[in-house]
Amino acid sequence: MASCRMELVHMDPDTYTAIATHELRQNILTRLYRDTNKGEPVTKQQLADSLGIKYQQLVYQLSNHLTDFWTVVREEKVRGTRMEYIAPSNPNGVYICVGKDRRIFVVDPVASLYGPLDVVGARCDSCSVEEAEHCVRSLIDKGIIPSELTTSERETLSKNKRSGLRPLDRGFIEALKGMAAGNNCILTIPCERCSYLQKRNLITIE
Repeated sequence: MASCRMELVHMDPDTYTAIATHELRQNILTRLYRDTNKGEPVTKQQLADSLGIKYQQLVYQLSNHLTDFWTVVREEKVRGTRMEYIAPSNPNGVYICVGKDRRIFVVDPVASLYGPLDVVGARCDSCSVEEAEHCVRSLIDKGIIPSELTTSERETLSKNKRSGLRPLDRGFIEALKGMAAGNNCILTIPCERCSYLQKRNLITIE
């Protein structure tokens, strides 16, 4: 059975700025991640059609502003032209960057969250306290996160209006700790407990 996997990836501030206030780019990312969540790539034309925009308009955004978020999975020749099938470069990615006073900024295409963490929140916020506690305990038991937060880590979360009680809260801290070493933080939670993905039909329980 597959797991709920979230990889916190460091993002360049310029990349964040290009997306944070641009609705079309946000829509492209959200649709790309959701249309390919079962593992099947899409063509650029299919993606453009699903968004109701012109092919050239999509290609411009993908090539000039969203290059960090997608990759070509395969190519086919159709009537003498090359057709590219694309997918997210990291389908589990939750992208973050840090600003002044330790403020965290988020791009989470799966959850369609784009903006400052203290404003847009995190995907785990839609889960109940009991569900969140179970996921945090699972991460502690696996040794992915420590059992306790330090004072400075609690201060960082507080500055971002976070309590530390949600799995991604803890993931943000681990990602910040790994920033200097260039390490991402990967959170893996048993999917039968991931209410967020179940409620959005993004996983299938077999």
